[in-house]
Amino acid sequence: MPLFMPTEAQWRTLHKLYDAGLRGIPGSASGYPTAGTWNVIESLRALDPPLITEAYDTRKGFGSRPIIVITLAGIRFYEKHQRLYNALYPPARSTP
Repeated sequence: MPLFMPTEAQWRTLHKLYDAGLRGIPGSASGYPTAGTWNVIESLRALDPPLITEAYDTRKGFGSRPIIVITLAGIRFYEKHQRLYNALYPPARSTP
């Protein structure tokens, strides 16, 4: 993979998908709003190798709904750079 430095939005989307694991994040008619904007999703999907991909959840009861899932390359990238990008883009703190 060529040198890639994700933007804050790309890193937050990758973080959400890493947390979601193989179950991914389900789509809707408006895309994947809980994962990130379409431009961010497309930018991560367009990398070589892609860090995320679209798939279909075919488990019983779900029909064939679209989901966005982190790839093995995405998992490796996230785990390798987690400390660096979490320091650069600190996770949002929830207020008590």
